[in-house]
Amino acid sequence: MNAMLSVSGVPSVCAWTLVCERSVLDRADGSAKWSQEGSSVLAAVYGPRQAKVQKEDAERAIVEVVYKPRAGLQSNEDRSLEMEIRGVLEGVIPLGMHPRTSIMVVLQVLQEDGSVLPCALNAACAALVDAGVPMSSMYASVACALTADERLLLDPDAAEEQAAKARFCFTFPHHFDLVKAAEGEAVVSEGVLGSRSFGSFSTEHLLEAFQVCRLGCERVAQFARLSLTKSLQAIT
Repeated sequence: MNAMLSVSGVPSVCAWTLVCERSVLDRADGSAKWSQEGSSVLAAVYGPRQAKVQKEDAERAIVEVVYKPRAGLQSNEDRSLEMEIRGVLEGVIPLGMHPRTSIMVVLQVLQEDGSVLPCALNAACAALVDAGVPMSSMYASVACALTADERLLLDPDAAEEQAAKARFCFTFPHHFDLVKAAEGEAVVSEGVLGSRSFGSFSTEHLLEAFQVCRLGCERVAQFARLSLTKSLQAIT
């Protein structure tokens, strides 16, 4: 199922196009393709299923993340992204519900033009929902870049990332309360599930990036709800 949204009203972005396709792989328990501007990631979820004996935990499920670059072999940076993504997923999946099991998330980068980490994280969330994996909350992830003239750009492309003084990525949990859900508004937590930063920046820049990304995550969360609603309507 496709869903598409042009997002406006967020600082430093005029038109932000998000696309989500769900249930795109037949052999996975859940799958999703998430695209935002020039980047696209395909996510597949397998499990919860019996973990291998050498990996199983008697008290909780284990989360495994495989991050595959668009081309070539996996780099140290790719393995670092796997750890970052796994940390976020472990923060929202109630692992104690499925002891001795494994939940594997495979992420394949299809297109890469900046902001790939939030694209991969959002794809993973959509695929987990598609697989019916229990989650304490959904989440949204957004990146921004600090330019040489100290402006913040939301969802920077590869060229903007390369020219930036600093780069940030924040991931926030979100939910919909009974009042705001009717209006399609997301309630985004002020607590961070995951964050990543590079470059030279001040504390003020970090706090501003936090707020800009949180606003961006509100738009991503609204889009995720729209996408899920359309998917459910297509089934029924």
